[in-house]
Amino acid sequence: MLSFFRRKTPTTPFEKSFKERVAEFWETFANAAPRFLATIDAHRCADLEQETSSMVDKLSPELAWVYGPGANNQGHSLTITGEGIEHRQLLARYWLSQAPEIPGWTFYASRQAGPIKGHVIEIQDLRIDPKEIWVTPSPDHERQKIDLTVWHHAWEHISEKTRWTIVFLFLDEALGEYGTQMWIGELTFGKDRLANSFPLEELAGHVTDTVSNAEWKRGLPGDEWTVFRIKPCEGRHPRWDLISLSTSTPQLFQACMDEKETMPDLLAGAGADYVYVSIERAFFPQGAEVAKRSEVEDALDAALRGQQSGQLIGGGQGTERGYIDFLIFDGSRSLEIVRDVLKELSVPAGTMIEYFARDKRARRIAL
Repeated sequence: MLSFFRRKTPTTPFEKSFKERVAEFWETFANAAPRFLATIDAHRCADLEQETSSMVDKLSPELAWVYGPGANNQGHSLTITGEGIEHRQLLARYWLSQAPEIPGWTFYASRQAGPIKGHVIEIQDLRIDPKEIWVTPSPDHERQKIDLTVWHHAWEHISEKTRWTIVFLFLDEALGEYGTQMWIGELTFGKDRLANSFPLEELAGHVTDTVSNAEWKRGLPGDEWTVFRIKPCEGRHPRWDLISLSTSTPQLFQACMDEKETMPDLLAGAGADYVYVSIERAFFPQGAEVAKRSEVEDALDAALRGQQSGQLIGGGQGTERGYIDFLIFDGSRSLEIVRDVLKELSVPAGTMIEYFARDKRARRIAL
């Protein structure tokens, strides 16, 4: 059977910042680590389920976890994952960045790849073995993705939703969370291309060879930047004048474009926030707007990262204002860092620090 991940049930939001929660997590885990090792070595991992769930739930109610083998099969590992959701993955990566060295333990911020031969999923009275799932790959070199046609003899007896669940469980197990996200493109279900197919068990090797031979390069969540050109839009919703944006959080960008005035708080209950700085366009010299904005971005990013309090996630230009986007981990202390840097850079009056989430916009800060 595949590894068991536990999703949390959302609870009342905590008052502590995510940075504070991460520090408390590592203090608690370090003290319990020897006992946890002994418990897992005694094959009583289930005894740790409630205690570990409580610890992870205090970080964020939406993160998931699993214990597994350590690096090079030495000791054990704890994985905390955002399960493919952008903002959760960024939280998990921050959690990992603060990890201390603990003897016998390896820590991961994403589900790791492993052999799937012999792993079986039992669902709806079916027993799905990966050697019975056949895949036909089609590389898309422009997108640097591999599209897959997937077939199993049980497809016609189960819902499409169940097919997706089965396939992604196996993909994450074979390629890891990041591997699936980076390299797998469109999925279709059918048997019209079986002549060019092979068992799912062999997919990991095929992906490795394809990526290596084609010299594809991709970044981890938060490290890869995408540039968007935006058509002018009607209305006066937040950032309505935006015409270009470079971002490491494309899911956040898409949510903003879709939701506009009704933007939800994607980080609700996590003690972290998406915020942005808004500066009047006249501050940016004509013809050197990007260079000037980059100076401000670099200063803010360096200050936040230096205090492990946040990170730059984007920057863009509008017809009336320039924008700089951040993920902050330490609440008001992170905002104070941003405010101090902006004052040192002599930004003009009317510069704003804004929240993306609609229900937090009243907390905006004017300089």
